[in-house]
Amino acid sequence: MKLALSLALLLPAATLAQSPAVPAPAATKAALPAATTVLAKFRDAMGSKGWLAAPAVTSTGTFEMPAAGLKASFELVQAAPNRMRLAINIPGMGAIESGFDGSTAWASDPMQGPRILTGPELDQMRDESDIRAAVRDASLFSATETIADTTMNGERCYLVKLTWKSGRTTTDCFSAATGLTVATISEQQTSMGAMTVTNYVSDWKDFGGVKTPTRLVARMMGQEQIMTISDVKFGKPANAIVAPDAIKALKEAASAKPAPAKP
Repeated sequence: MKLALSLALLLPAATLAQSPAVPAPAATKAALPAATTVLAKFRDAMGSKGWLAAPAVTSTGTFEMPAAGLKASFELVQAAPNRMRLAINIPGMGAIESGFDGSTAWASDPMQGPRILTGPELDQMRDESDIRAAVRDASLFSATETIADTTMNGERCYLVKLTWKSGRTTTDCFSAATGLTVATISEQQTSMGAMTVTNYVSDWKDFGGVKTPTRLVARMMGQEQIMTISDVKFGKPANAIVAPDAIKALKEAASAKPAPAKP
């Protein structure tokens, strides 16, 4: 799920489109299971204790845009308590990266160059970089609500609205059978503004006692963007998660600017 978020943050906004509306409910709210019950089943199904016990999680795999004939490798590192770095090296396009080092959030791509994220983009990256976000830990939310019994990605699922303590809202659909996520819907903050993105999650596999989705698909404008995870490792990352030199330079330049004169 975090991969899907990072992808939306990284790719130029022109490649993203408005997603389908939230699916219509198939049951009255009175008949729906409590969100706390749905989320607890999800944590048990994925093995959240193993995830939270790891100092860091490193996922590697491929990113594809089939219609464009594009295929690249990626590495996502998530380190406790709240650090993250995603790097994609796209042949013929260059390196795309985003991250959060515990205080500074950044994104960089060949079209826009390096950027320090602020405002809603910073809130979003701070939320999702927390290691607890992947397991939907209750401490991250001010409210949770089951809003529909519906079908997404070909599977019956319970749609749960999550209100983060930062004020953001996202929606996940959890399989009624397995408890695992089948889709996520969120308003992603980009340099071009906010847009709604739907990601379809599937092919959950076990890595060291923790289940992880290995296929994440964003469908938009008649095309697909696909991320496939081939390996997940638990333990200390090979490199520390720190802001790139280009981001450090931007921070230094910003701090060197004189304060505006008082009227």
